[in-house]
Amino acid sequence: MTHKYSFALLLFLPTLIHAQALDLVQYSDISSIPQITSNQKIETELQKLLKHDYQKFQSHFEHYSAPYLLKTDEALYYEGRSASSLDASSAIIFEDGWLFAAIYFSKTKTLKYFSNDASCSEQLHPTIQIFAQQREIQNIEYVTAKADSALKYHLG
Repeated sequence: MTHKYSFALLLFLPTLIHAQALDLVQYSDISSIPQITSNQKIETELQKLLKHDYQKFQSHFEHYSAPYLLKTDEALYYEGRSASSLDASSAIIFEDGWLFAAIYFSKTKTLKYFSNDASCSEQLHPTIQIFAQQREIQNIEYVTAKADSALKYHLG
C-alpha cells in the first residue's frame, strides 16, 4: 500500500517542482528580460537545444524588444538584436518545456530554427514566423533536438 502512494508522489513531484521553478511571468517586462539568463533551468535547456550555436544566440541580446506572454499557450516570447549588425535571436519558452529558438544571420540572410518539438521541426512556429517576416531571409535551416528535455513534463 505504501508503494502505491510513493509511486503517485514520484509522478506528481516533477510537476510540482517544475511549476515552482518556471515562472515565466517574471520575465514579461522588458526591464526583467535580461535576467532570464540567470534562470539555470531555462539556460541549460537552451544550451542543450542550441549546442554550439548557443553563444551566437546569446550574443544577439544587446538590444531587447519587449517580451510578451503568449496568452493561449502559457509561453514567453522574447527577442534581441546585435548592436553592430542586423543579426537577431528570438526564443519561445513554454511552461511545459517546449522550446523554440531562431537565429538570424544578416550577412547570409539565413534563419537557423531550433525546436525540441519534433512535430514543429519542418515548419516555423507561428510566433517565429512573425520574427522571420521582419527580415530578409533566403534560407532556413531546421535543427531539431532530441525530445528528452529536462524542462519537459508534457505527456501529450
